[in-house]
Amino acid sequence: MQSGFISVHPLLSFCYFMIILILSMSIKSPLYLLGLLCMTLGLLYFLDRLASLRKQLKFYLLMATVILILNPLFSTEGATVLFYLKNRSITLEGVLSGVTFALSLLNILFMFLAYNLIITPQKFLYLFGNLIPKMSFILTIIMGFIPLFTRRMQEIIEVRRTLMQANASSQKPSLKERIIESMTTLNTLVSWTLEESLENAVSMRARGYGTSSRTSATFYTFDTRDFWLIGISILLMIFILVGTFMGLNQPTSTHCFVAFYWGCILLFASLPLWIEGREALRWHFMKSTT
Repeated sequence: MQSGFISVHPLLSFCYFMIILILSMSIKSPLYLLGLLCMTLGLLYFLDRLASLRKQLKFYLLMATVILILNPLFSTEGATVLFYLKNRSITLEGVLSGVTFALSLLNILFMFLAYNLIITPQKFLYLFGNLIPKMSFILTIIMGFIPLFTRRMQEIIEVRRTLMQANASSQKPSLKERIIESMTTLNTLVSWTLEESLENAVSMRARGYGTSSRTSATFYTFDTRDFWLIGISILLMIFILVGTFMGLNQPTSTHCFVAFYWGCILLFASLPLWIEGREALRWHFMKSTT
């Protein structure tokens, strides 16, 4: 039996991720973007002990580093000049803009990792299967093919590497041979995937998919915890929307309610951590009493 934030009603968890996505793109303060990033890291730790993040972390950090380096080079507007690089001014505002952009990107990437762990294809079809049946099915298939492509690519590479080691020669393969090997691997991957796609299509047609309205095999109901979560989220979102309308989201704002505004954002982002922490404490006390 699943517990924690993953057991929350799919509609609530989907809305949470959409709101966090909007906040990650709209917040311009590096400090609070870092706070959102910590919340997402905490959620990933509760979900799979950061196992999914470790696989992609190097690539994500590389993307963030490239943004940190390139943004000050191309965004030279600003009043505070730090130094000059070949007659190009590097400003403090450009550096801060790069930090903000990099943190925003990391927030979005980390958030999608948590999204994929919580919003399964089954939940996605449950939410949108009746509203947009064809589009939701296509999106579900696409989302399923991405990890499938990755696994199969790794399998093919390992098999090809084993064959090459068995027939290895003392000479290092040339660039042309490496390109041919890469194209062979890609061709094998595409052929394998297309073949299985045709088999799935034939199987779905034989079972009458699309001949009538779709029903879901899984039913999700709202419980007391979900209603409490809805109430707290609505209250926090009212404060956030009012604060945004008042301009409290600007980094230069000095309004007396600025701290309360950012506190509401961080509290909303930390709701899954409160749920996960509550479940962890309950499990701890249950084990201690047995």
